This record gives sequence, structure tokens and C-alpha cells, in this order.
Amino acid sequence: MAKKLSRRDFLKGSVAGGASLAMAGLLASCAKGETSPTPGAVTPTPTVGPAFDKEVDFLIVGYGLAGEAAALEANDIDPNAKICVLEKMPERLAGGNSIASGQTVILPNPDDLDTFRRYLLACSQPNPIKDEYLDYLVKEFADQGEWIQGTVEKVDYEFGYVGGGPINWGSLVTEFPDLDGASFSGCSSHVRKKGATFENGGVWHGFDQAVRARKNIELCFETAFKSLIQDAEGKVLGIVATDKDGKEFTIGSAKGVVLACGGYENNLEMQRDFHGMDQVYTGGTPGDTGDAIQVLMAAGAKIWHMKNQTQSGGFWLGIKVPDFEAAFMRNFSMVGTSWIEVAADNTRFYDETGAYHRQHMKFKEHGHYMDLIHERVLPVSLIFDEKTRTAGPIVTKWLSWPITTEGYQWSDDNSAELEKGWIIKADTIEELAQKLGRDPAALKATIDNYNKMAKAGKDTEYGRSAEKMSPIDTAPFYAVGITPALVGTTGGAERNTKAQVLRWDGSVIPNLYEAGELGSYVSNLYQNGMFLAEAIATGRSAADTAFGGRSTVASPLIMKVEEYDIAGKPDGSYEQLIKGNHGEFTLKVDVAGGKITGMEIVSGRDNMFMTDEQLSAFFGEVVNGQSVEVDAISGATLDSNAMIDALKKMFAK
Repeated sequence: MAKKLSRRDFLKGSVAGGASLAMAGLLASCAKGETSPTPGAVTPTPTVGPAFDKEVDFLIVGYGLAGEAAALEANDIDPNAKICVLEKMPERLAGGNSIASGQTVILPNPDDLDTFRRYLLACSQPNPIKDEYLDYLVKEFADQGEWIQGTVEKVDYEFGYVGGGPINWGSLVTEFPDLDGASFSGCSSHVRKKGATFENGGVWHGFDQAVRARKNIELCFETAFKSLIQDAEGKVLGIVATDKDGKEFTIGSAKGVVLACGGYENNLEMQRDFHGMDQVYTGGTPGDTGDAIQVLMAAGAKIWHMKNQTQSGGFWLGIKVPDFEAAFMRNFSMVGTSWIEVAADNTRFYDETGAYHRQHMKFKEHGHYMDLIHERVLPVSLIFDEKTRTAGPIVTKWLSWPITTEGYQWSDDNSAELEKGWIIKADTIEELAQKLGRDPAALKATIDNYNKMAKAGKDTEYGRSAEKMSPIDTAPFYAVGITPALVGTTGGAERNTKAQVLRWDGSVIPNLYEAGELGSYVSNLYQNGMFLAEAIATGRSAADTAFGGRSTVASPLIMKVEEYDIAGKPDGSYEQLIKGNHGEFTLKVDVAGGKITGMEIVSGRDNMFMTDEQLSAFFGEVVNGQSVEVDAISGATLDSNAMIDALKKMFAK
């Protein structure tokens, strides 16, 4: 019997024969459309080089958006190529961070790319990426819209602006408006089922349906990537993987391997080693444990962006509970106003109600955007009273892995979570402090001082607005821990514009590609929509390079060009039912003398994500400007755009 090749033999470029490993465990976890692959259906063993347990034309590690894009692009170029996608998570938990994200794909206006380029360059400071990388991103982001539409429309999905409808230039809200180029024209685009305004995980689901509709794309779930197989010159020949039972097997790939398996958000050791984190959880997939980064290092790849000036995607405010590996996100806009956050020393440390989520949890300090300081003052506790508990959920109900992927529905009054023991309850502040392991006198002093300022209507410590603070004085009292939660990391290998992985000397590691969050081009500040757009662009580039072509699949984007007439609208009150992300609500608009004189939500207000302050600001923009083409309110984009769409329907000529 021939000796089975070891990993060391592969790395030496050995040409000895190898025994086939039983594939039953692997085949049981694979899906190709609606059918399983035929057992033993592999391409012939090459006459030169190692024997593999399985052989394919193109191998992709990771079934997030980047992996989907690579598979679809490769299939577009060569429908007969045998493509295999490995995903270590179970099928029901597939999707990577793309399924748990806010779903925005940034689309710059092709007529304003110079401005967009300046903005991306400004975001990359003080660690700018190469000009060729910048030019690549600008071009790819602007060009890929028609490919996205052409890909998803075949499976009853569509690509359009946030809130529903065709592409609408000017609907994008820039996160850093003071940076050079921030005035660029663009669109915050979504993929969702046709006719819908929004879909959790819509971009991943749309691409997933497209993948499953194709022939020759094999999906293998619960199959983990372990190591690369390279010849003596470093050319990647395939990989070593493990099936769901932990059995090792090898896969050869004629055209190379794409690593599209994410970052290291859920690896605390790597977070401590590379970013100095003491405690952090993922808000996305628990599967991002840095596996590929370790393999890339072993392969001699040049590693970059492991620790930018900021954590790019930001340290979000997580609420970690024992039932889920990933964290929930603290509500960006808390409905209640009787709450604070306290640091390890039982003191407040910032304006808790700031709209930091509008800039991926950054604040400006001494002229620079920085991450919030939670990681440096742990443990942090959210302290609130009965008024805030019953006012609304303390988590954001449309974002984070437990909600978008595992389907958990947080109760509106937090009562279910209280019963589960996720929220700590006490009759007094002192008792609450004891349950938290905090100094009762110190916590009581902080609460008393906050209550005094709330009653006076002025936060003399951190400038929290009077409208957003009321005394924490209604028992029982409650607490949950607040921990940094990551939506993504950018570390990995440097890749060129062909998605090829580079060594430290700038040379290419043959047949090795990288796509998506792993090794992202984002080197400092992250603009909303960048990660998903980059995942699509780099996944496609990897396939283009491997197959020596470019997909011709495209469908012209429909642009929103409409005319509206407020002055000619007869006097009266007009109502429009809006299907929002959290449910239906009704907008009423009063018209008199050819002008909009008033606006209100007459039903379904609880189904809106907007705060009263944001809603008032939106109404003010419409009434004061007498225009239906207003900017979305930052931090409440979905509800804003849904109402903008309703107004345009009301006043369309």
C-alpha cells in the first residue's frame, strides 16, 4: 500500500503516491443546489505532484459575501469549472459577517469619482494605501453595480438604494463630513427581495440564492480549513481540511485557493496580542477566529492592517449573554432617558447618548477620530431604572449575529431577558452595586450626582443634552455589562489589485488569493458600505485572475429620475402606509396653499427606529425646505429613506 503523504511531504514537493481518504463525512456536509455531489466524482489525479483526496478547479475557503462573489464570478467565466466552497460553520449559521451587517453596499456616482477618491484617501490617513490600490477600489466600486444587479435579479432579488427603489444618487450619508472629498455623490445601496424595503442579511441571501441556482458550485459546510499545501517554490497546490468529525483530508485546486474566511474578531488571544485588547467579543460570526491569518504567516505572506490607528469598523457597545457566542449591540438610540454607563471606578466617562454609531463608534479628540474608550475602562456597566426598562429594548433589534442569523427576538420591554437572568435586578442602587461587585457608596454617589444634574437640566460633566437625561429614581434598578464588540477586523495579508497574496519582498505567492475582510484595504477610518463593496470586488478579482477573464454578466441599473410637484397639490391631508424595517407605520402630510404645512406619524410609531428628536429634525427639513428630496437623518437612515420614498409617491407628477 502506498504511503500517505504528510504535510511535510507536500511542502517539499514530493511526488509520491497517496491513499484516498474516505469522503463520507465530507460528502454528507456538502450541498450543490438542491442535490449532493456524486460520491467519488473527482477530476483525474495529476501525473506530476501529490495525490489528493479530492480535486477541483477552484477552491474557496469561507462562504461569506466574498466567497459567494468569487464563486459566482468564476462560474460566470467558466460554467463548466468545478468550484468548491468550504465553510466551517453549520449551514444554518453560514453567512460570515456579511449576514450580520447593516447591509449597505457603497456605490459612488461614476460622474464624481475624483471626489470619492479624495475621500477614501483621507479616510486612510495616517496609513495611506498605495495609489494603485486606491484607484482599484474607486473603479471597482463604481463599476460593479450592474454585475450585482445582473446576478441577483435572476433569483428575484434587486439592487437599489436604502429604503426601496432604484439607485438614487445623493442618498448616501458620509460618516466623516469634515474630511476632504466628503461631498462626493453616491448611493447607500442594498440587495433585497424584489419589492422589499430592507432585508436582514439581504446581500448574502441574494447571492446565496444565486449560488444555489448554478451548476458546478459545491458547498461544503462544517468543513474547516487547516493549512496550505505548497510545492518547493511556494506555489499553492491545495489545502488540508477537516470534516465535521475532525478527520483530515486534502483538496487539490488547479487554479488556486481563495482565502475569504474573515478576520480575528472572535479570537481573544489574537486580539490581546495584536491589538492589546483585554476583553472583546464579536458582534458578527463566531467563526472569525483568525485561522487564515495564522496560515498566511506560516506561508511567508506580508501581514498588514492588524492594528490600524483605529479598529476601523469600530468597538461597538456589546451586551454579551451566556446563551450566544456573539454579542448583541446596545441600542444606538435608547428610548428611555434614565440610564448611564459607569467605568471600573464607578464613574461616568463620556456622553453616553452621543450618536457615535453614525461614525462607526468614533469620536473626535484633538483633531483626530478615535475609538470610544470602553476597552480602557472595563468593566463597564449600563445602569438603568424601571422607566427605561419599560420604555423600549436596550439592544438594537435589527443588527448583530444573535438577531440576524440565529433569529433571537429581544422583547420590547426587556422582560423576557430579565426572566432569563441576562439583566441584573435590585431594589436599591446599593444592592445593585453589591450584585455587580462594585462599591455601593461610590456607585450611589455617581447616581446621585447624575440625578442632580438631570433635575437641573444640565450635564456639567460630559454635556449630555437635557432632553436625553432624566433621573434614575424609579425602582427596581437594573444593570447589564457593556463590552467592546467588533463588527470586523482588517488584518491579514497584503494583496494586490488582482487579489494575489504578497510576500514581504513584494513577490506573489502563486495560486493564493485573498478576498473580503481578511487583509482588507481599509487602513484606518471605515465608511459605511466599504466592507461589503470590497468583499464583492475582491472576490470577483480573485476569480478573474485565476481564470484569466472577466464576467460579462450585467444588467443596467435603473436610476431614479422623477419630478415632484408640491405647489400643485390640492389642499388637504394625505396619508401613506409605509412598510418599515420593524413593521408598518403611517405618515400623514398636511398641504395648504401649495405648501407642506405639517407632518406626523398617525399610527405605528413604535415600529420606527427613529428617536423623537430625529423625527422632528426630519420633518423640519421637509417643511422648511419645501422639498421631498432631503437628506436622510444620520443614524436613522432606513426610516428616513422610507418616508422620503413615501413623500415622493405623494407628490410625484
